[in-house]
Amino acid sequence: MTYVYCLVRASRKPALRKAAGGLPGAGPARALDAGKGLWLIAADVSEDEYGEPAIAAGLQNLEWVSPRAVGHETVVEQFLSAAAVLPMQLFTIFIDDARAVEHVRRDRARIDRILERVEGHVEWGLRLTWNEQAARAAVDKAHETHGSESGGAAYLARKRDILDVNRVQLAAAKDEATRVFADLSKHASDAVRRTSTEQAAPGSRLLLDAAFLVPARKRDAFKAALKRHATRLGTAGVAVSLTGPWPPYNFIR
Repeated sequence: MTYVYCLVRASRKPALRKAAGGLPGAGPARALDAGKGLWLIAADVSEDEYGEPAIAAGLQNLEWVSPRAVGHETVVEQFLSAAAVLPMQLFTIFIDDARAVEHVRRDRARIDRILERVEGHVEWGLRLTWNEQAARAAVDKAHETHGSESGGAAYLARKRDILDVNRVQLAAAKDEATRVFADLSKHASDAVRRTSTEQAAPGSRLLLDAAFLVPARKRDAFKAALKRHATRLGTAGVAVSLTGPWPPYNFIR
């Protein structure tokens, strides 16, 4: 059987690094020519390990899925510098090479539209998280540095400001996360905000979970824009986590 990691647009056959990860039990990754500068990055897998019954059983076990997801991602990431890369879903499998290539050729018009959209782009992920402990520490530091009151008055002032952390500052941090998303979106060709993830649990401290489709040539401008926000966010008790570059997983419709 033929396992397909991704589709790559390139003017010539893509070079693959030896021993560069891949699915456990799969053969070496190789490039299949789909014509007109499009290549399937594929590998041989056995039905015993990757047939429907084996995958259905394996999906119930995170320890089975995890190394396969990592192996898949390791191969796809080899092609971030290609003109365009279209990652396939985990466990995209065909009976043989011919079926895989034929499937791509039948769907070529739609695939080409996607590749046009992501060509020359990479994905960056951004998470902003409310750090209540850091915000409280900032309140304490401010009182130690600037506080002129003492005794009961100082205690009440500090208590008032701590309540503001939970009420006023958290609301302000949420508003700031929205502004950051809007500003960074100006430096990207597209952006998605996963509000369902942000609101997944009551009392969630995840303020922003977003992905940005950024032209590779604008990477430095994008990161500089985030850096301008980062210092202010840190003093406001917001932790910043930027990941990437990644293949454009969130921008493949």
